[in-house]
Amino acid sequence: MRVAFVYIDPSYKTMGPFHIGISSLIACLRRAGYECSFFHLLGDVPTDAFAAFLQRDRPDVVAFSVTTNVMPHLPPLASLAKRQSGATTVCGGVHPTLRPDEVMAIDGIDAVCIGEGEGALLDQCRRLETNGDISDIPNLWTRDGDKVRRNPLRPLCRDLDDLPVPDREVFPYAECFDLRFLRRGVFMASRGCPYNCAYCCSPTVKQLYGGRKYIRFRSPEHLIDEVAKVTADFPEIEYNVFHDDLLPMDKVWFERFARLYRQRIALPFEMNCHPGLMDADTARMAREAGCLLVRFGIESGNEHLRRKMLSRHISDQRIIDAFRCCDDAGIQTLSYNMIGLPHETRSQVLDTVKLNARVKPRMVHVSTFYPYPGTEAYEMCRREGLLSQRHTDTYYEDSVLQQRSISSDQLRSMRGLFKPLVRLYSRCDTMPKPAGKLLEKAIDLWVLARTDRRLLRLAGRGGLQGEAKHDEPVYILKGGEVRYWGSG
Repeated sequence: MRVAFVYIDPSYKTMGPFHIGISSLIACLRRAGYECSFFHLLGDVPTDAFAAFLQRDRPDVVAFSVTTNVMPHLPPLASLAKRQSGATTVCGGVHPTLRPDEVMAIDGIDAVCIGEGEGALLDQCRRLETNGDISDIPNLWTRDGDKVRRNPLRPLCRDLDDLPVPDREVFPYAECFDLRFLRRGVFMASRGCPYNCAYCCSPTVKQLYGGRKYIRFRSPEHLIDEVAKVTADFPEIEYNVFHDDLLPMDKVWFERFARLYRQRIALPFEMNCHPGLMDADTARMAREAGCLLVRFGIESGNEHLRRKMLSRHISDQRIIDAFRCCDDAGIQTLSYNMIGLPHETRSQVLDTVKLNARVKPRMVHVSTFYPYPGTEAYEMCRREGLLSQRHTDTYYEDSVLQQRSISSDQLRSMRGLFKPLVRLYSRCDTMPKPAGKLLEKAIDLWVLARTDRRLLRLAGRGGLQGEAKHDEPVYILKGGEVRYWGSG
């Protein structure tokens, strides 16, 4: 039984990032004795290369992993897979989990995997290997003539230590962007998030499972064993990144992790953290373990929008305190920000700029709000008629919303100005208060005039002179310093 995993990733052109979810599935099947291969469809989705891969590998199962943004690329590839190989095709990922009916309607897709895929995919391979029936496998939706059989979810994997560590051979880590360019190790310690942000899929997935013990952690020992082996196998790694939604969710767990990491791993690391979870003690433990960068989601600097539109119930002051804890501990910070929120105005975008200017992160990450199907934010945009027919491959492009509060040209211009304005507004805090307030007001007026709809139309451009596109910012930790590549 041969299984080919396919990941569609048009946002990367020559080499793509490591995908822990797919590599975990590969590891599970390989442990059970199944032969696996992997094809990373990059850039403009080269169908000729994909056809050659299918002819060469002749898989029995083709497993696609897709996100919302790449869904338009899936139908022709699924049809190609059926024509070239005759294999059973299955599609998984967050979008199929939240919109299984949409994916099952695609010609060329035989099954959809909902939720965690390790057990379902393994059961599917075992059934197919003996010419068995796959129609009643939990977590799978399958075709039954013209009908779709919607099987229930199986329980979540309770002990993540029971799963094999993610594969880095079939999914060629040595050729990944993370190692070849960023020179970093990529890991995950947990599954799930305790928060219910309106723009995120996590609350909906949590509801599918009834909220029952949705958040799970590997043991620190199991995780550190993997980190030690990977950093030994790939000596070019210069730092590690933990892609967990929030690594220090459990303070007792994090204390054990920090102690083991400090004892066994001689490399710095970075992690994600919610501002509400950061305090002086957590920052101290992180820094002593070797953490050099913490990534926080500010998302919006307007407290009303942050609470009402994004369901992020945290104050400006708590965000400021979280960044200060890291500053005091000697940890660099990165802020995640979204602009183009539903009904957001240019003045409210400036609130986000100004909050960044106050907390002074080492890096500022700016994306365009994207209403992902299945999320609370998507349903709100649908109800209020804000959704357009536009498509983007990533959330680093133009908005897919149609709204009066801010035009596409204005949004593009505000995004181009965002980082320079953070630096400019930060100077206001260094001045005597009356002078700082005066400068802030002057900058406000200049930005609003600079991004006036009529002016942008007359100029025939939606941003700064020479501004062509907004690539995803990429960064690297080297020698304790954050270095930029691309638009960062």
